[in-house]
Amino acid sequence: MKQFLVFMCPTCRHFTNAPLGQQHRRCSYCGKIIDISKAAVALFENQNLAIAAVKEFNAGKSDEFQLAVERSRERLSGLIPSKKLTAEEIASVEGEEGGLPTGKMSRLMRMLEREARDAPCEIDRLRSVSESYRLEWEWVEESLNKLANTGVITFPRPWTVRLVEAKVSGERPSGGLVDVTRDIVAFLTEHGGSASLEDIITHFTERGILQASVELSLDRLMQLGKIYRPTTGTVSLL
Repeated sequence: MKQFLVFMCPTCRHFTNAPLGQQHRRCSYCGKIIDISKAAVALFENQNLAIAAVKEFNAGKSDEFQLAVERSRERLSGLIPSKKLTAEEIASVEGEEGGLPTGKMSRLMRMLEREARDAPCEIDRLRSVSESYRLEWEWVEESLNKLANTGVITFPRPWTVRLVEAKVSGERPSGGLVDVTRDIVAFLTEHGGSASLEDIITHFTERGILQASVELSLDRLMQLGKIYRPTTGTVSLL
């Protein structure tokens, strides 16, 4: 039977649990993604015991938690595996780095489409590959919570992520990804054929369009040869 760890969220200080071996999970109370490897943990033989302990510790018996941590310390030595990417996994991402989108949100969506579209992906896995997509993990954490709030992703279990809206369509469902390529061309035309990237993103996000939609559409226009970037932070029509 799978053993479980109990630990405290550093942000809201509520206790929660995760299977032994997981290194990250989303706090069910405040949404913070917890780095379990940095937390004091208590080990329990199964999830039912862990759930009971969480209820007890959240009821104010934090001294019992400290005792459980002390009892678990020796048992945990050598039990928690160190998760590392294989050489093949790293090569599969790095080999395509030259083709990664330019926008951070676009790179995040590319990562999610590859890792979490067909099946839930462990947060640990996303943490491991983020650097290969030139993404800082702190920014990824914040962005995952924003995407969850708009319904683009879900957390099927607190330690896994699933991409809900992976395709870009011409429709505009609330909270989903949409294709705004034509709108961007129209916007640039109205502004003399050129505008700053910041102005473009602000224009659309103020109208309820996700920044990911804007960045993906900009990348699509770039690939089609419809726009180019004459200077850093500026987009122009060709």
